Amino acid sequence: MRGMKARYNGLDWLRGLAALSVVAVHLSVGTTSSWVRVAAFGSQTGVDLFAVASGFLLAILLDGSRDKPIWGLIAHRAARLIPTYLMWTAFYLIALSLLDWGFGVPHGYLAKLSPRFIVTAVLRGAAEVHLWFVPSLFFASVVLIAADRLPWVALRNSWAYLACGAAIALTGSYIGTNFFCHDVRLFGWVMLGMGLSRVVRSLDASDGLRRVRRFAVFALLPAFVACLFAQGTVLWLVADMAAVLLLMLAFSDPGIPRSRIGAFLSRTSLGVYYFHVFVSRALSIAIRRWHLEPLDFWFSLSLWLLVWLIALAAVCAPAAAAARTANRSNAQ
Repeated sequence: MRGMKARYNGLDWLRGLAALSVVAVHLSVGTTSSWVRVAAFGSQTGVDLFAVASGFLLAILLDGSRDKPIWGLIAHRAARLIPTYLMWTAFYLIALSLLDWGFGVPHGYLAKLSPRFIVTAVLRGAAEVHLWFVPSLFFASVVLIAADRLPWVALRNSWAYLACGAAIALTGSYIGTNFFCHDVRLFGWVMLGMGLSRVVRSLDASDGLRRVRRFAVFALLPAFVACLFAQGTVLWLVADMAAVLLLMLAFSDPGIPRSRIGAFLSRTSLGVYYFHVFVSRALSIAIRRWHLEPLDFWFSLSLWLLVWLIALAAVCAPAAAAARTANRSNAQ
């Protein structure tokens, strides 16, 4: 398949953008309706963008590892997701309990720490701490890795993955918002990303794909507008899918040069996703205690950026400290 060894640097920017957009909806403070609309758009599109980008990269991994066994590929995926997920789950269960206790929140996390709640938190991410995305992504990856190795030719067809993934993603978004629907939706997006990856990589050198990418750039603005103003309708789901696909087409150009900023945003995106919930919850409780609600749009925007920056700094601090320690050791 052509383009197999291409480096898709644009996806670095998309992963960073997805992390930034997901931060918006988790600021659970009283805000104006205009900010709620922006936050809902950011959460929906950001999560979908993360999932489709994961599927895009998963297809590259699978296509370059045809000689590796299924269990080896699943173990590789588990090693990337599970250890940090379990670490952050434990961190949240302890830290959010202490946070609620410190601010005097009645019936906080300490009251929920039953064996059943802990098991649910580990297996499902616990809705209260917003970590459902990681186990759902892992389960979807495992199923698709196994399915991709089945001998049925139709399952490896790029357009079949694309069409089935789109249908499953739309179905999961339409039928509800419980954990099962999240799983279905995420599975569809990862599958769609795999199909898109194979289609794009097979056509990378074609004039047709270059024209499609130019169109995608110009079509992004109307797709975003439709996402903002069609919320709560079926049109919103279609517009969200269009926006994500357009972003992927525009940024999956192998001609996009490597950027240190983009690589940094991509490398820290999952850490920001993990850490920002704790920061935003602390700020949310503090704002309620200080009777600052309701917040206007611009205050909410400033708070959103502040939470992202604090989470980013927290993620980077351990790596920076380790780098300084290593440099001192080398100097000695």
